[in-house]
Amino acid sequence: MRKSTLLTLMLLCSLSTVTQAGDIVLQGKIEGIRKGRLYLLTRSGEQLTDTLGYCDFKRGKFALQATSAEPVVAQLVVEGFSGGFTLFAEPGVTYEANLSEGDSYYIRGGRLNEDYNAYQAKADELHRAIAGLQSRYDSLRTSRKFRSASLVNDTLQRQQSALRELTMRFLDSNDNLIAAYTIYSNIIMREAALRDTRTMYASLGEGAKASQYGRLIKERILRLEKTEGGAQAPDFTLPDPQGNLVTMSSVEAKIKIIDFWASWCGPCRLNNPTLCKIYEEYHPKGLEIIGVSLDTNKAAWEKAIEKDGLKWINISSLKGWKCELTSLYNITGVPAIFILNENNQIIATGLKGDQLKAFLEERLK
Repeated sequence: MRKSTLLTLMLLCSLSTVTQAGDIVLQGKIEGIRKGRLYLLTRSGEQLTDTLGYCDFKRGKFALQATSAEPVVAQLVVEGFSGGFTLFAEPGVTYEANLSEGDSYYIRGGRLNEDYNAYQAKADELHRAIAGLQSRYDSLRTSRKFRSASLVNDTLQRQQSALRELTMRFLDSNDNLIAAYTIYSNIIMREAALRDTRTMYASLGEGAKASQYGRLIKERILRLEKTEGGAQAPDFTLPDPQGNLVTMSSVEAKIKIIDFWASWCGPCRLNNPTLCKIYEEYHPKGLEIIGVSLDTNKAAWEKAIEKDGLKWINISSLKGWKCELTSLYNITGVPAIFILNENNQIIATGLKGDQLKAFLEERLK
């Protein structure tokens, strides 16, 4: 977490503090916690979080003030507690909040915040109806009551169509942060690949693209492009088990495999015997493998290397999923394999077993 140079932290000393243009003011109550510290956080990058402001609270009451140059999606987070409360925070707006567990909490104020909350309430109602109809449909199908199931399915289709139409109308009428945030959330939920991410970004208006989350989508596209087929593989340097630093681009080979794995990953360990056979056969012909472990426990990492007989280059930051390469290479699960040519350009990804063997056979004759 770092403090943004563009956002000035200000504490509201009392509820009577004069609000200036650009101020974001939040005041209200926190149920179940008598005292503590409350933070207002926002995203300044895919992997960066800024602290917009904070305040100490007593007797469950708080007042917090921060300054922003633009509307942002922010989270109110109580120090020491997981999760948070999301809002669209606009400069020059005062928000009233009641923070509590469950669905009874609220944050009121601001046009973007109120518009999004109104949409979300309608969407939630349709989601509940769809879930109920889906359950009813499945039950009727199981009971072989196909005629009744067909009638329920017709209603289900209409409700799903209503939800799609509601969402499209809402996004079309909001060429701003709301649309960008909604699309970004969809991208993350779907773990969308580069092509789909580009398509969804292109659907946004210029106002949404220029917003905080429009910029985050663009940042994601630029990152994904770095690991697209034909792209130059991002370079990196990490230590091996002995502490020697290994730089990927300095490893000489006709074909280079970067294998992201971990000792705790069952599919990775099951894949290792096949990878060992491939390495034994093709290493003399110009293949090199760089195993990048997402372990945090050095002993477990070294034990897995020895037990599985991994004779290639093994390196790790021992930071697990916090390793910067997970973002650089867009790693969302392991094993993940990238195949590079002698110029360190990515020429294939995700190949395993017979597919990988056939690929190497063709290029390392």
